[in-house]
Amino acid sequence: MGANKKNGVSKIMPDKGEVHRAGAVEDAAAAESASEPVLSAPASDVALGAPTLPDPLPAQLPPVMPSVLAHELEKNHTALRLQQAAALMAQVKKEAGELTADERRHLDSHVLANALHGINEQCFNEVDSFKQFNITFYNLRANSKAFLSIRPDQNAIWSEGDKTSGMIGLSFATSTAPALYLRNFLINAREMFLETYQDCSEINIGLYVRTNQQQLQGRVDLPPGASVTMQSRCDRSNLIGLSSFAVDLG
Repeated sequence: MGANKKNGVSKIMPDKGEVHRAGAVEDAAAAESASEPVLSAPASDVALGAPTLPDPLPAQLPPVMPSVLAHELEKNHTALRLQQAAALMAQVKKEAGELTADERRHLDSHVLANALHGINEQCFNEVDSFKQFNITFYNLRANSKAFLSIRPDQNAIWSEGDKTSGMIGLSFATSTAPALYLRNFLINAREMFLETYQDCSEINIGLYVRTNQQQLQGRVDLPPGASVTMQSRCDRSNLIGLSSFAVDLG
């Protein structure tokens, strides 16, 4: 030990040899404690209060494949459509039950008067073939009318296509400013009727023919100066005035 005096205050400083000896003693004690075996707690202590390890995490599930997800979405969409159809049928039955006797007779007479009703229904239920068809009217003047129909002996009806096909499309080409060019556009199973509101240079209609036939036959009735082009994937026909048509469907 050594004494250091400064400003009348004595400070006791350890000798360097003593510092080295103290460090050696501490190192020896640490080595001895490290070499001693570590005693584990009894099983009873673990059961009573010792902390336990958490359960291992569950194995990660494989990712959902896009095809599986698309299949599930299609199933849900189909179920929703069936539910909506059932609700619509229930509403139709409810409204049909509320019809008066005169209203029911009028409705039944309309169905019976349509001689093609049975053929149209048979075609709808039994035919699953859809042929793409395009109809383009040209140079329809304002307030003019155009009529197009499928012949009664044809086992064919107009259609929007199946679930993989596109819906009916309608486009216009005109030089006039108003946004409305058609006053009427009506289409049913076999007929199509147009009535213009303004001059229209071109009206294009894209739809499908539901049929197993290789050819579609019908007639058109157009105003003066107008024409119509009917086109399938393999044939094209141009008509004016009151004319009959036959277009190969392939």
